Amino acid sequence: FSQQKAGWIISRLNSDVDALSDVLNQGLTTLVVNTLTLLAAVGGLFLLDWRLGLVALCILPPGIVVTRWFQRVSHAAAADVRTRIAIVTAQLAESVAGMAVIQAFNRERAFQQEFDGLNEENRLANVHVQKIYSVFFPAIELLGAIATAAVLFAGAHFIGASAMEIGTLIAAVGLLALVFQPLQELSELYGQVQAASAAMDKISSVLDAEIDVADKPSARPLGRIDGALELDGVTFAYGKEPVLHEIDISVPAGGCIALVGESGGGKSTTAKLIARFYDPDEGAVRVDGTDLRDVELVGYRRQLGVVLQDPFLFSGTAAAVGVDRVAARLDHGLEHVVREGGAGLSAGERQLISIARALLADPRILILDEATSNIDRPTEIVIEKAFDRLLAGRTSIIIAHRLATVRRADEILVLEHGRIVQRGTERELKSQGGPFRRLAHQLVEDSLPAA
Repeated sequence: FSQQKAGWIISRLNSDVDALSDVLNQGLTTLVVNTLTLLAAVGGLFLLDWRLGLVALCILPPGIVVTRWFQRVSHAAAADVRTRIAIVTAQLAESVAGMAVIQAFNRERAFQQEFDGLNEENRLANVHVQKIYSVFFPAIELLGAIATAAVLFAGAHFIGASAMEIGTLIAAVGLLALVFQPLQELSELYGQVQAASAAMDKISSVLDAEIDVADKPSARPLGRIDGALELDGVTFAYGKEPVLHEIDISVPAGGCIALVGESGGGKSTTAKLIARFYDPDEGAVRVDGTDLRDVELVGYRRQLGVVLQDPFLFSGTAAAVGVDRVAARLDHGLEHVVREGGAGLSAGERQLISIARALLADPRILILDEATSNIDRPTEIVIEKAFDRLLAGRTSIIIAHRLATVRRADEILVLEHGRIVQRGTERELKSQGGPFRRLAHQLVEDSLPAA
């Protein structure tokens, strides 16, 4: 999910699965019926007169050549079609999701032109496939006509030499028709199979993807945790270069720490390791003294709460203590149907609902990742009060750029380039020189620089 666009995944689960489904639902019947008919007709032709059967087989070598050519070029062309469909779907999904931004920056025409270009490439890829089909299918029919003509010519010669009855020739031509009718349908099915094969290659890229974080066979269930959290010498890299270097953090059960620093310092990556979206390359993340890699992930995630900078709300209804301020302005109150992504709600209202959602989950460990960065000061005051209830008795990791949020932490950690360069309370850090004082000097209306 972090490496592929949403539209790419949608295409795999939708268009490619449909292409495979069509062959499995309709193609199997066609394959069985026409294969049996073809074998029976060929066998009957040889039983009727083996000489005419051999004459009919004259089209076998060119038929094999044409089929091998079709197999080679159609598979590549079908794979290109599947790729083009995925690209168009990805661009469309991205455009719809970011429509407000597109309109705000007057980029409608640019995105439309981009879509037109991608769609044209998709059309050309499909036209190329149809051109291949328009050569292959008529070629098969032509070979059938050649075989029929050859059988008629040979039969006429045998009849002229009194070596065959005319009824045998008529029966042979009838059987030959039974050979090429299923052969034509099988060739059409073969084209569908090539498209399905290309789709299956794309689907397999999803099915064969290795899970980044998975339970070990020896992982044990995790009971109710106290929430004591420890990062012991954690080093982590997304690629070759580490983004975190030997991070050591210890938070007692019910404690609260804040991570601050410039963008790219490693704050969100640290939070992702605590949530076990990734495992560290070196060191360990422990809860209540137990390495997270030794316990079942589902048991841990059930006791973990996350409030993000831009909360995503699913469509449906919600009811929770703390969102009455939001419900008061809605026609149906707490029964108001939330639209996808929280459309129609302000940033502060979406954040209040996400806090209520975290409260309902009753987590033992809570991660607040820039939870107040996109809201105004009056809404922040309401959310800060909600935090008082949300953080009570829970181990909390706060990533924030607002001083009011950072102040509630027992300890503030300053990260620069993946290393902890300062740690202490707000008072201690302000009394020292260094990065935190530099950040504090940049405060505007009681906020730290955006992280």
